[in-house]
This record gives sequence, structure tokens and C-alpha cells, in this order.
Amino acid sequence: MKKILFLLLTGLMLTISPGAKANYPIDGSADLILGGSTGKFAPFYVNSNNNGKITQGDNLLIDLNLSDPLNLNKRFDFAWGAEALTGWSNSADYGRWDSEQNALVYNNSQHPAYVWLQQLYASVKWRSLFLSAGMKNNPSPLVDATLSSGDLVWSGNARSIPEVRIGFVDFQNIPFTRGWVQIDAALSYGKFFDSSWQKNHYSYASGHINTGTLWTYKRIYLRTNPSQRFHAKFGFQMTGLFGGKTQYYSDGKLWRTNDNYSGAKDFFDMLLPLNTDKEGYKTGDHKGSFDISFQYRFRDNSTLRAYTQLFWEDGSGMSKHNGLDGLWGLEYKREGRNWLNGAVVEFLDFTNQSGPLQWKPSDDPSSVLPGNTTGRDDYYNNYFYRSYTNYGMTIGTPMVMGDIFNLNGMSWLRYNRVRGIHFALTGTLTDEIEYIVKYSHRKGWGQPFSQELLTPATSDSWMIGVDWNLRVVPGLKFRAAVAADHGKLPANTFGVFVNAQYQTTFFSK
Repeated sequence: MKKILFLLLTGLMLTISPGAKANYPIDGSADLILGGSTGKFAPFYVNSNNNGKITQGDNLLIDLNLSDPLNLNKRFDFAWGAEALTGWSNSADYGRWDSEQNALVYNNSQHPAYVWLQQLYASVKWRSLFLSAGMKNNPSPLVDATLSSGDLVWSGNARSIPEVRIGFVDFQNIPFTRGWVQIDAALSYGKFFDSSWQKNHYSYASGHINTGTLWTYKRIYLRTNPSQRFHAKFGFQMTGLFGGKTQYYSDGKLWRTNDNYSGAKDFFDMLLPLNTDKEGYKTGDHKGSFDISFQYRFRDNSTLRAYTQLFWEDGSGMSKHNGLDGLWGLEYKREGRNWLNGAVVEFLDFTNQSGPLQWKPSDDPSSVLPGNTTGRDDYYNNYFYRSYTNYGMTIGTPMVMGDIFNLNGMSWLRYNRVRGIHFALTGTLTDEIEYIVKYSHRKGWGQPFSQELLTPATSDSWMIGVDWNLRVVPGLKFRAAVAADHGKLPANTFGVFVNAQYQTTFFSK
């Protein structure tokens, strides 16, 4: 992985060096972000689906971004991008095990780094294929990044993971279908770089910590002709966590250490997870979704789309032993500048998880029970690997709180048995002013292995945001948002955030 990053940085420097041929145009932006909240963390609709940029309640940040995008009209093209943030955010105290007091002590003060690299990538395109390396913010292939509550597999809620990715640049016509069926696919391998963050936030009291984790992502979609009034999309997404080192703690003492990486064969096993180890488990932690979307375009070119993501955590979920668990959504969009340009309503259900029981004969060789019972899927958690987060933010739906919100230093996601509903509206008030409104209600029943199962927690969250695009200064935009949470996921909070953004294009022809 270090060699890959070295080659990426070398290629990037050659791309942007004075002697290199410029790939016009180059887009740039600078953001000044100022926000304050009554709680330690920003309200739900401020910290969610924002690529992990804003997590804390109080912030003064500068976001700088340069990118040279791919030109899809060229047979061969290259691209690059770099984004960095700097500034100040408030701290939060996390629990850390004190062996002398034999208890958690909340004096482990943590806050985001004063400077961090958000994106750094290089891409090359040839015909319909692309190859990219580095950290890049990739949007969900199914749901709207602005209006949706978030994709269940890859939502853009967390920071991007350094990876090497290959795939189609867009949907491509399948031969002999005369353009009626198209395909899109992608495959990547990468590595988490947040081991230091995990070590700094973990309590070392109980549970486990998994560092140096490897990552893979894959998807395949089929789509009917989108130029028709009605078109459909079918496919799946799948991710996997593997490798790294896992340390298990009990009452502040390390009692077990596992080295989960066994060589290059693991990469193939993660591509086709067919093998099992001596304990009867597949290599890695696999999760994904079966995605379905139906869209109809009206005569005024507005569209109505219904979609679902049927989530699964392992084999029981893939065979749909987990009922209707997943995301169910309805989306309306209208072109132009109207008082209503988009609306989304979504329902999320993560409460089945294939039932509360799991049993196989190998669990107790002395047992006379011959059958298997699959259940307790424990979405986004895993006994051998890390929770499904990056720098504490959930990689899937933010409706499941990441471990950054666990002030007790626990690495497991506490409320993954959750059910919620989400609404969002956006539109244009004047030629210069746009608005967005969001609301959600969530209820969590803990997680399948936790005693919190019978003590449900609820949260109501809302946000009202306004964008002001100044005509007198092209490229300058002001954004203001007021947001609040009421409940225990994670806590009551009220916040106000403002953002001044300037966008420009360099070397345009």
C-alpha cells in the first residue's frame, strides 16, 4: 500500500508540475466554515453525509480543494484532485480504563487534527474504463447525496478510504441489446489509515480493537435505457473488511491477539468469499445490498423514482432471512428553478437482523442438535474485525451512529437495531436563494449482543438551510443552516453553522 501511495504522489506531482501538459480546466474552491452547537457534537444533519468533515459541535475550519476532472468525451484522459482542511474544533472526553481505580476515567480529551488531508487521488481513463488510486469522495450509486438519509453500503458519511479502484466511467451499452440494457461495475482494494484514531479513542476496558484493516468494494448494476420515460436499475453493492490485527480486552486486560492477514490469498478470497477457516467462518467481514430502482419521467421532464436497498450482513441476510430490513425510498425531482426542485421520503428498518438466535453443531461438539439456526447478524459490527466506520463515522447509513459518539470508548456500534423515517425538500426561493429542509425520527433498540436491547432510545432531528449565490461576485456562495436533535441518539443539541465558499476555474479554454 505504501508503494501505491508513493506512485500516486509521484504521478500527481508530474501531472501538476510546470513541465507537464495541463489538462484543462482546473477547478478550485475555498470554504470558510464556522459553527457552534450546545452539544459536544454537531447536530445530525450537519455531521451526516458530509464525508466526515464536520463532527464536533464547535468549529472554525478552512477547506481548500483543487481538482482536474476527467473529460468523458475523450478516449484517453487523466485527472487528479487534492483537498485539505485546517482549523479548530472542540474536544470531547472519552473513557479510558484506569488500572489503579479499576474503572473508566473520562479524562481522555480528543478532537480532530488541526490539519488533515481529505482527498488526494489520480485517475486515468481509456475508452469506457478508468483506474484511480488514492482517497476520493465517491458518491452513492443509488441515492441522492443531498436529499437521502444515506446509502446503506457507501453513503459518503465518512472520510474516503485510500484505495485502488477500477471500473466503468459510467453505464455502458451491452452488445447486441441495441442500447436497451446498460452495465456499470467497479472493484477496489484499499487500507484504512485511522489506526491512530482508533487507539486514541478506545477505552481498553472490554471488547476489541482492530487496526491495520484492509478493505474491498465491488458493485455491478444493470440499467434499462434511461432516455425512455420509464427505466429501471438493478444490481448489488458489496464491501469487505479483512486483515489487520485484533486485540481483545476484558476488565482492562489484554487476553487475546489475532493476526487476521494470511497473505495475498486473502485478496482473492475477498473477491469470491467461498473458503472457510478452521472455526467455520469466511475470510473477512462481508456486507452489501441488493439495489432496485424504478423511475418515470413526466412530460415536463420531472421524475418520480422508487427505490430500495435490501441490506445483508452475511449468508443469512443474502438468503433474506432478515425479512424486509433495508432502505425504502420515494424521490421526486424537477428541472429548472422552482419552489420545489426535489423531495425525498425514506423508511429504514434494521430491526430484524435474521432473528435473535444463532447455532451450529460445531459451536458445541458434544451437542446432539443436528440443525443450524442463522441469526443475530449485528449489522456493522463484527467479532473478528472493526465496526463499519472510518475515523468514527459510519461508512453506511448515518442513521446508525458511529463509534465517535461512544464517549465510553466502546468500539462497537451501540444502536444498530434501528428504525427510522426521513424527509427532505429542496427548492428555489429567488434567483439567488435556494433552501433545503430535512427531518427524521429514529428509534434504536441497542444491538443484538447488548443489554440495551430493552431500553430503546429515540431522536428527532431537523435542519433548515439556505444557500445565497451572489450574482455580483460569480462563484461566491454563502450558506447558513440551523439544526437540532432532541433525544438520546446521541444527545440533545442545537447548532448554527455558516459557510462562505468561493469557487473558480483556472486555465479554462
